[in-house]
Amino acid sequence: MLGDGIQHLQVDQGGRIWVGYFDEGVYGNFGWGGSGNAAPVGAAGLVCFSDKGEKLWEYQPVSGTDSISDVYALNVFGDEAWAYYYTGFPLVRVGHDWKVAAWISQTAGARAFAVHDESILLFGGYDDGPTACRLLHLGNTDQPVENGVTLSLPDGGKLADATMIGRGHILHVFAGEIWYQFSARHLNDRGTPHW
Repeated sequence: MLGDGIQHLQVDQGGRIWVGYFDEGVYGNFGWGGSGNAAPVGAAGLVCFSDKGEKLWEYQPVSGTDSISDVYALNVFGDEAWAYYYTGFPLVRVGHDWKVAAWISQTAGARAFAVHDESILLFGGYDDGPTACRLLHLGNTDQPVENGVTLSLPDGGKLADATMIGRGHILHVFAGEIWYQFSARHLNDRGTPHW
């Protein structure tokens, strides 16, 4: 039982199930939440379950971040999970030991991201348009440095109409019947490809 309002679901290498919820999963609907009702399963916004569905961990905001109202993007790889959420749009990393680190992004409304070393490739956003990208360099500061990046499909297809999912350093793009992949490994500090 993973609850209602599931926005994202990914499984890590150990078989743990990571679930990111949208607002109905966080605040309740369909009999969850409210006076006299059980709290929603996804009230924390980001929850990790065992491969048998047992709740192992749930997100608690770290210093400088707000609670989760809506997980906009999730990226699970290896034994860690990354999430990008409203409110405030921080990027948070949950390590294998459940320790959470957070960076505040200047990009609001991205819908997917890829992670490579200390770089994050964010896709979409409110201010720059639905298909704009930003390359963030995390470093040791709470405020990442951001550079503009442009992605395009080889056939001229519309990225805005595609489904985008981040896993590790890859942005997986599903445009109609075609599956494309963009790798954050192939971007330099200026956000241009270096194959």
